[in-house]
Amino acid sequence: MSAMKRRHTRDNHRVPHSAVVNVHLSREVVAHLRRKRSSLLEEWVRRILDTGLLTSMSQQEIFSEATAIYDNYVKALRTGKVRDLQAYARDLSRRIIHRGVETHEVLGIVLLLRDILARSLFKKYRRRPDLLNLVFDAYEPAANRIASTVAVSFIEQRERVIRRQQRAIRVLHVQEEERKRISRELHDEIGQALTGILTYLANSGGDNVAGAEGRLKTRVSDVQKLLVGAMERVRSFARELRPAMLDHLGLVPALRSYLKQYAERTGLLVHFKLDAGNAPLNEDQKIALFRVAQESLTNVAKHAQATAVEVALCKTRNAIQLRIIDDGNGFAVEQRTPAQEQRLGLLGMQERVGLVNGRFMVQSAPGKGTTVLAVIPFSSATKAQAAS
Repeated sequence: MSAMKRRHTRDNHRVPHSAVVNVHLSREVVAHLRRKRSSLLEEWVRRILDTGLLTSMSQQEIFSEATAIYDNYVKALRTGKVRDLQAYARDLSRRIIHRGVETHEVLGIVLLLRDILARSLFKKYRRRPDLLNLVFDAYEPAANRIASTVAVSFIEQRERVIRRQQRAIRVLHVQEEERKRISRELHDEIGQALTGILTYLANSGGDNVAGAEGRLKTRVSDVQKLLVGAMERVRSFARELRPAMLDHLGLVPALRSYLKQYAERTGLLVHFKLDAGNAPLNEDQKIALFRVAQESLTNVAKHAQATAVEVALCKTRNAIQLRIIDDGNGFAVEQRTPAQEQRLGLLGMQERVGLVNGRFMVQSAPGKGTTVLAVIPFSSATKAQAAS
């Protein structure tokens, strides 16, 4: 084989020089972004806060999620695999959709990160224009692909969540209407029947029956006591199902009444802290907050071995916040099992709060008591109504 032919054959199998350069630069870009991780993360979080994105999340939550996003972003730049990007975006969506984060916010923070990283790369290569052009030729298409993939995946996941929420809201509305009906029947039908029996026995107790007067009076008295107890249990059951005060007077009077009865029934010291003013809450939001308080206080009475509990209902600039704090035995939140979550009703509370685009959190530790927190943004009023 001639030298020219051998050289031509080798050239056909040779990797193009530009491809080698691009691979090398991609690795160098990823290494640079990993080295600068702390400072770039700090700048990104600051910019997120300055631009008013992710307002439904706390600063600590934003930093935690930003860290995960940054690491996955750099990983996606390194691999360039769309499947990895889609999996990352779905995971991100699952973590933050229930907090009321909007699609434009997700796209905004991803584009913000893209620009922050681009400026960092410009600063590194600005004195080498030849390399700078190659770096951005490699970086920009990948960064744009990440942003579009994240946005599309987030929208798809959000649509799935909205469909689930619509189905769940319909189920909850049916359940609440059924609770109303049963509550009315317990109070009106059964309550009236028991009252009639009680009146009859009270009248019968005064009759004279030859040879059995004393025994009859004793029996009537015993039945009267049983019926009084039964009537009180029926009334209590009706209030637990659906307190009429919640419908007629609103959330705060219903909570006050429930807490008063709860303190009398359990013997716990209950402190109600109110700073809610005229919070603009719709019916779904009121029901969600009341049920969270109800379920949390039931857990305190059953499991916490507490002596005192504080219930605080406060209005912030954009949301209503319900906090239930007990001084009981607590538990290891990170080690809780699905059986514990079922027993404590945590999943049900989280689902209720999520349906009105709120956040639900539980903080606890063995021997440190438990804090249950529900935060519902006022803007979720229109969202909840639109989804129902």
